[in-house]
Amino acid sequence: MREPLSYEIARRAADAVLDAARAESARVSVSVTNRSGITKVVLADDGAGPIAVETSRLKAYTAAVMGVSTAEFAKFAAEPILQACPPHLVDSQLHPVPGGYPIVTDDGEVIGGIGVGGAHGDVDARIVSEGLKSIADLLA
Repeated sequence: MREPLSYEIARRAADAVLDAARAESARVSVSVTNRSGITKVVLADDGAGPIAVETSRLKAYTAAVMGVSTAEFAKFAAEPILQACPPHLVDSQLHPVPGGYPIVTDDGEVIGGIGVGGAHGDVDARIVSEGLKSIADLLA
């Protein structure tokens, strides 16, 4: 098992997300968690409200602990068989909304999650991909 997600990686990813959001005039919050869903970095841009901060955290948490994007998790959570026991009843922090991605090393290990809140889910998802691109060289 690799070392836990470093602050350097988490901060670099968060800064890249804010830069990408600003380029689109989106005021967002970005959160980065370690593989256990523990928050490493939270950045809220000017104009990002408290809901943006909390949804970014929940998206990062969900991506980290589930190991898939929050959009993929939303598809899973919507399966008819899960209506008898929805995932949010097992863990109330799971957030099935686009905008969260796991941080995965080149060898496939999930070392954290990154989530964006404050814009539309599709915009959040597009912006968060910029954060992942910014740390690709550190995940080898």
